[in-house]
Amino acid sequence: MAEKPRRRRDRYDVSGNVEAQYVDKAQTVLVNKPGITDLDVLQAREEQLLARAYGQLLREVHTDTPMTLDLLRYIHAIIFGALYEWAGRWRTVWISKPGITWPPPDFLEQSMAEYERGVLFRWPAAAIHDDATFCQAAAEIQGEFLTIHPFREGNARTIKLLVDLLAVQTGRPLLAYDNSPEGADAYIEAASKAFKRDYGALAKLIGEALQRSR
Repeated sequence: MAEKPRRRRDRYDVSGNVEAQYVDKAQTVLVNKPGITDLDVLQAREEQLLARAYGQLLREVHTDTPMTLDLLRYIHAIIFGALYEWAGRWRTVWISKPGITWPPPDFLEQSMAEYERGVLFRWPAAAIHDDATFCQAAAEIQGEFLTIHPFREGNARTIKLLVDLLAVQTGRPLLAYDNSPEGADAYIEAASKAFKRDYGALAKLIGEALQRSR
């Protein structure tokens, strides 16, 4: 009797993937370890964990700690590990927002390895002296990372924390971004320009955040 051909798994099939599972019909609250079902409660918990992560990482990361993919994954795991099973891992699902579809997950390992070599390793703390160089470095680090969007959620918070660590390594304060609705929109617009490797708007916002923190 001939063997039945195996069904090929659809690359878009996310059945059984916790990254694609929600606890509500509106699909606003991702499945999480504590079983939180209210979006406001979940977001408040994320902010608490983010603040705690800052305290821990500012103690652990030293002036000679290199910026690497391992550190990025560690940062994400520290922030979100108490909430999500997939914390600290590159995403395995497609993600999008109105007008934006980020790269597919299939080649994230390769894309992030190139990001580490071409961006993170290009801007070690020892090579950053003046504010203009710092703003350019921070804009490229953030912009290229957000273009890839390697994590299921929490990409902006993760890369901002990494850049804050770089700021401290270079003798600068933590950046004070404009968190108003207008400021958030300006950041999203600046980040979108990074898709075309235009980092000017991001560098300007980072410079303003640096001055605000001082």
